[in-house]
This record gives sequence, C-alpha cells and structure tokens, in this order.
Amino acid sequence: MTTSTAATASIPAPAIGRAGRVAVGLLVWLGIGALAGSVALVSKPDGSVMKLPLSMLTGSPFPDFLVPGLILGGVFGVGSFAVAFMGLRRWRIAPFLAFAIGCGQMIWIVVELAIINGVSILHPLYFLTGLAIAAAAVRWGWPTFRGWRASRG
Repeated sequence: MTTSTAATASIPAPAIGRAGRVAVGLLVWLGIGALAGSVALVSKPDGSVMKLPLSMLTGSPFPDFLVPGLILGGVFGVGSFAVAFMGLRRWRIAPFLAFAIGCGQMIWIVVELAIINGVSILHPLYFLTGLAIAAAAVRWGWPTFRGWRASRG
C-alpha cells in the first residue's frame, strides 16, 4: 500500500445517518423540481408553458429562457441526482458536492430575483431547500473532512 493509498483509507466514507438522508432526500427533491422547470423552459423558451413573460428577462444576458432552462436542468437537475447517487454510494466527495449544490441553489435564487421583476412562493421554498442541503451537508461531511485534515499531517 502506498502512502497516498494508506492516507485515503484512513479518511472515513460519509455515513448515511440522519444528515446524509436529509441531504440526499433534499437533493432528489431539488432535482425533480429543477428537471420539471428545465423541461418547461427548454420546451418553450418563450416562457409560455410556465406563463412567464419574456419581459422578465429584460436587462439580463438572455433573450429567452433556453439557456437558464439548460443551466437549471444540468446543474440543479442532473447535478443533484448525480450527487444524491454518490451519497448513497458513500463517495467521500458527496457531502462536499452537496454543500456546493446547496450554496449554488441559494445563489441561483438571489441572482434570479435580482434579474426578474417578480417573486413567487417557489423562490423562498427553493432558497430554503438550498440552505437545508448546505447545512445537512456540513453535518454529513464533517467526519470525512476531519479524516482528510488528519491525513494531511
């Protein structure tokens, strides 16, 4: 066993305790919502499926909802499902990616609110979802982080 293999072996894989289950469950919830929104935005980039006027994008770099829909589906849809899968497989990186997705979701909502002229009940709901994912990910990944720090000497 090489030194790096021995160091990696001493880093614990994230246990699927309460925090892990919460993070994975919320990632799946976020993934479902993001994919649904993405399909609606990409299928009709004029916003008609979701009854969103293109005037909401005035002042943004986007002429329609195609690119925001692709980002939503890719990062928060597929990305959330991928991280949930990694978490269930106990990959060491999963809590850290979950934290990134949670923080990214909060940033997404804040930027969205800065660009569009309107607020929906979904904005605070998905901001809080991102916050809950990030908080659960910290608790879930803390033992792995401590093991990594200890292995670094």
